[in-house]
Amino acid sequence: MLKFVVSKSEIEKKISIASSSIGSRTVDPILQCLLFKPVSGHINIHATDLQTSVVSQVRIGEYEGNEAFAVDAELIDDIVRNLSEDEVIFEYANGKLLVKSGKAKYNISTVSDVERFPIIDVDEGGVKFSVDTSILEEMLDRVSFCASSESAMRALNGVYWEVHGGFLRLVASDGYRLALAEQKLEIENEFDFIIGLKSVKELEKLLSSTTEPTINIIYDHSIISFNAGDVTMTVRTVEETFPDYKRVLPKAFKTRVVLNIDDFSEALKRVMIISKRGNEKVQLKITDDVMELSSQSPDFGEAVESIPITKDGEDLIVNFNPKFLNEAVKHIDEKELEFNFVDNISPLQVNPRNVEGYMYIVLPVRA
Repeated sequence: MLKFVVSKSEIEKKISIASSSIGSRTVDPILQCLLFKPVSGHINIHATDLQTSVVSQVRIGEYEGNEAFAVDAELIDDIVRNLSEDEVIFEYANGKLLVKSGKAKYNISTVSDVERFPIIDVDEGGVKFSVDTSILEEMLDRVSFCASSESAMRALNGVYWEVHGGFLRLVASDGYRLALAEQKLEIENEFDFIIGLKSVKELEKLLSSTTEPTINIIYDHSIISFNAGDVTMTVRTVEETFPDYKRVLPKAFKTRVVLNIDDFSEALKRVMIISKRGNEKVQLKITDDVMELSSQSPDFGEAVESIPITKDGEDLIVNFNPKFLNEAVKHIDEKELEFNFVDNISPLQVNPRNVEGYMYIVLPVRA
């Protein structure tokens, strides 16, 4: 048996955090469950989709018994969220879970054979390092949108992590664009791995919800864990090789443009009104102090917009998928951008003017 008393706000939050890692499709009912397990004065709530595991720790004063139980995640989440009183009593015995709060009482079935519940553990002897929560959250935000959404492209359907030369680098690409963010770390080890996009999204949720200033990370080659206080997320890395991203980084530029990000974003938004009704292409025409953005549609006409720039180098006319430019500027919270061009067929490198350690690369499209 197991009995414990907890506040609604605490258990509701921890159930919500753990439930985020449950997959939408599974043939095994136990993977749709949360495992409640008493450990050293608190209750651990486990959830997994076999690729990602989340353990949220519920702090309670004391409990009776030491049995674990597994219960349908959607059901228990629905029950707890709709309770009207703050104190919630959980009593588990003989395969039944009794949930009581105020005048409400639920007697629900649990899943038998909790020993089958899969637990993903990281080797505590693995490489340990820490990253500021806000820094890691920003790095992921700046690169993850570039990852391929095609699950069949396993090497690109996630974020590549590279620890090398005392830096952590995060890289994502879908084959048409690439984003790279890096941060100095106090670490001598060198290694790399890929985390799948679904796991990345769960990690981003964890980072945005925690109040912990630091994320403690353990890496043991095939598994990596992220600890934020009373929540630990453990992920199986993707067994694929990420393409050599350094090959696509431009080495020299013939045209450098500095522009105001708001000016560019607003102009791009307006010309996209036509481009999305045409060939999904925006032309950038760069002269001495002006960038002209234009788009055309055989059925709806054309749009032209100009913004002031500072240019160093040659005049240029080049075409891009506007979606890729638009998504890039949305993830850069700065006033000025630097566009670095090689020519009209080579990748464009975009850099925030006053931010080190971040770049965005996008391929042009044919005229």
